[in-house]
Amino acid sequence: MNLPNKLTLLRIVLIVPFLIFLELDMPIAAVLIFAIASITDFFDGYIARKDNLITKFGKLMDPLADKILVLSALTVFVELHYIPSWMVIIIFTREFLVTGLRILAASDGVVIAAAKIGKYKTASQMIVIIIVIFTKNSIISQLLMLIPVVLTIWSGYDYVIKGKKYFLDD
Repeated sequence: MNLPNKLTLLRIVLIVPFLIFLELDMPIAAVLIFAIASITDFFDGYIARKDNLITKFGKLMDPLADKILVLSALTVFVELHYIPSWMVIIIFTREFLVTGLRILAASDGVVIAAAKIGKYKTASQMIVIIIVIFTKNSIISQLLMLIPVVLTIWSGYDYVIKGKKYFLDD
């Protein structure tokens, strides 16, 4: 197993201690773990591209690891009443929609690559998650969460436009 794939697996493994520290209201430990996990997202892709270590495993697991990390945090935020559930439902819906589109496109042998807006969406989610951990249930949390929600809708729309030929009948 190459280094980028190990970093992806590390991101998945770090979700458990992150969630434990989040639930125990240990924000510094939770943020530290989340930041390390988030940074592995940058490095696994960078190293894979730089050293030509792109694998089928990485193509599948890298975006899944990001989704699991972010959606886990957002789910706990709803449980802790840090953010409203409608925000998380929008984000979950987009993730399922995009995953479905990618599966349909893949069945035709096509890979729908992540667009820049999707990368901005993920980065905004990770940054806002860190801020929400410290601000908890505040107006700041609510307002800042609007940024990834809007980027989620925008990037979801972008995927639908790119992938509509895979789910619309001819």
